[in-house]
Amino acid sequence: MSSIKRGLLLVGSAIAVAGCADATSARNGITSGELAAALSSATLGSGSLVTSFVGTSAASAGNSDLWVGGGRDAQFDRGTLMGGGLGDAFLGGIGRGDGRGDDGPFGYGSANCNGTFSASTGRVTCATQTLPNGLTVNRSVAFEDASGATQQAFDSVTTNTINVQASVSGTVTYTAGSDSAGEHGDRRGGYCDGRGARGLLLGDTAKIQNATTTVSSASNRTVSGLTTGSAQRTVEGVSGSSESTNGTSSRGTFTATREAADTTSGLMIPIPTSTSGPTYPIAGTVIRAMKATLTYTGASTASIARREVVTYDGSATAKIVITQNDTTRTCTKPLPRGPLSCSS
Repeated sequence: MSSIKRGLLLVGSAIAVAGCADATSARNGITSGELAAALSSATLGSGSLVTSFVGTSAASAGNSDLWVGGGRDAQFDRGTLMGGGLGDAFLGGIGRGDGRGDDGPFGYGSANCNGTFSASTGRVTCATQTLPNGLTVNRSVAFEDASGATQQAFDSVTTNTINVQASVSGTVTYTAGSDSAGEHGDRRGGYCDGRGARGLLLGDTAKIQNATTTVSSASNRTVSGLTTGSAQRTVEGVSGSSESTNGTSSRGTFTATREAADTTSGLMIPIPTSTSGPTYPIAGTVIRAMKATLTYTGASTASIARREVVTYDGSATAKIVITQNDTTRTCTKPLPRGPLSCSS
């Protein structure tokens, strides 16, 4: 993945289940098709990055975010986009706001932080978050006005360009809870026999006894055209993540990995001064990729890979080319809302 090669390694190892399967199943391995459910969610803590994937924040990462795909009910809906879907700002699902740089799609907004400006780096470094779940979040921001001059802080009127860099790293540990045996409802209730804390289990009902997931992720995004009155915003960015999990289940020891990366190039979004309605991208591309693997000791490795190329051409429809393993489909998605429609 190009973003990883550029040094933004974004790692998400999720061990997951989409439903319950026959508890008597005792196969030696998991097929790539059964692993497809690992593509449905974003990597651990990716919500603390600036990325096209939709995930939870690092502070919210916990046992329920561990995913190991498998079992007859594990699947990834062909009608959706991977990694939790495509963020609202990439679809036109965020209102135009008042035209100021802290509002509207890709505005500074929630990226704000109270940090210290360094004249040597020209950046504001946010306070490091060291979380109880074992993850650490680091962020920094750089500001420029329309002439390219460095600013020490964001100004809602004069700041034209912001660059946000973020990283998430650390190790999350899972240990089966005291409720890991016995019946806990049915599929409709979202529980299965032998569930761990918050319903965690393997797709084939193997019970996870313990697991540790090591996370390493980073993102880098630049947004320009934030000065009040600007006609459009331009977005460039990359993110990459990687997750590696080692654990033991009732089926034996396993290793699971998940990688995700995206590159945003030349994304242009018009920002009228009107406060009514959203505005969607009219140019640019977003390339997204994910890969998941799962290996039980003594069994062959199952893997699945997917790539999504999203292109904007000025119309109210995004063009999306999806390649999963060796199969490619050409799709469209109405902006800002609408179902994914594919040619095959």
